Amino acid sequence: MIRSKFNRPPCPLALGLALLVGMGGCASSGGSRPKPPPVSQRPPVQIQLTVGLPSDSDGNGYPDTVQAIAYLFPANDDSKESKLPVAAKGTFEFVMQNAAGTVLARWVFPPEIVDRAARRLPAGVGYSMYLRLAEGEDVMAPTGVDVRCRFITVEGVEVRGLGRATVRLGG
Repeated sequence: MIRSKFNRPPCPLALGLALLVGMGGCASSGGSRPKPPPVSQRPPVQIQLTVGLPSDSDGNGYPDTVQAIAYLFPANDDSKESKLPVAAKGTFEFVMQNAAGTVLARWVFPPEIVDRAARRLPAGVGYSMYLRLAEGEDVMAPTGVDVRCRFITVEGVEVRGLGRATVRLGG
């Protein structure tokens, strides 16, 4: 019988070296910390809000509708992961107020509406909702109004937007 280099029995020294090299990458379970969940699975802690130009949906000559886009961001950490917006289950609440702080309107979007409002946008997952003033509430002199929002997770954790978006309404 002729043996080729392909069917020779393995050398015991080569097997021992292979085992040592293979074990070199193993870590003990005693001293390591658990890996944190990926950023996309962390709960939101911050909101970024933008609003579009107002439009006149009822045709009375006064703008009454504003598109609001809200992005939810997870907790920041030391990892090198991207800080893209995340999707979350919960309720959005928007408030529109004038410069004196008077609330002009409030909108609450429950979880089932928020789920349908989620969009894949260039910046990541964003929630697009339309804020429409009730009939007659849009008739005003030209006024700058602030839109603020907050998000309440289904677990009851409140996430407030740190700023506001300002838009000009009235005619």
